Amino acid sequence: MPLPKEPFIIYGGCNCKAIRYEASVPAFSEQPPTPYKTPGADIGDLRIPAVSMDHCNDCRRATSSILPMGPICDAKTVRASALTRAYSIDPGVIPLECGWPAMIDIWLGTVDREDLEKDYMAPERMLWSAKGIPWVRRLTQSGAGGIPVHPLTKIDKLVGADIEEDLKELASLED
Repeated sequence: MPLPKEPFIIYGGCNCKAIRYEASVPAFSEQPPTPYKTPGADIGDLRIPAVSMDHCNDCRRATSSILPMGPICDAKTVRASALTRAYSIDPGVIPLECGWPAMIDIWLGTVDREDLEKDYMAPERMLWSAKGIPWVRRLTQSGAGGIPVHPLTKIDKLVGADIEEDLKELASLED
């Protein structure tokens, strides 16, 4: 179920309550378009935030979770009570030529239960499945609940699509 088109707020924080945050999600018409696509691909009017499952190694390690899940939010909509390195935005992480907005992943495990119980917080797609742990990929792709499964970040490509050019592009960004 996609997120509501009306403005709403996601509340959460860490277990010890030293950090609290809120992500103010604006009306759909004010949300930035998703950068997760091949340039020029027609994917309809998809925007961020969007709730996804993420198979990439960085997110797995950062969250200590085998399959992190959460909304990918426009960074300027997130406020935290104590800004830490985890909430700082490094402009060098995504090259400027990609044209992506600064974004923050809010892991579902940190969202307050009251918000987490809303049906729209369920992930609506899976990213980076080509980089996932093999047994996790098998489990999630066989029982993904009908959500799209994408090999990397481009949501116009599904598992089984040719991703050689995308892998070359990623390799060039890592150099």
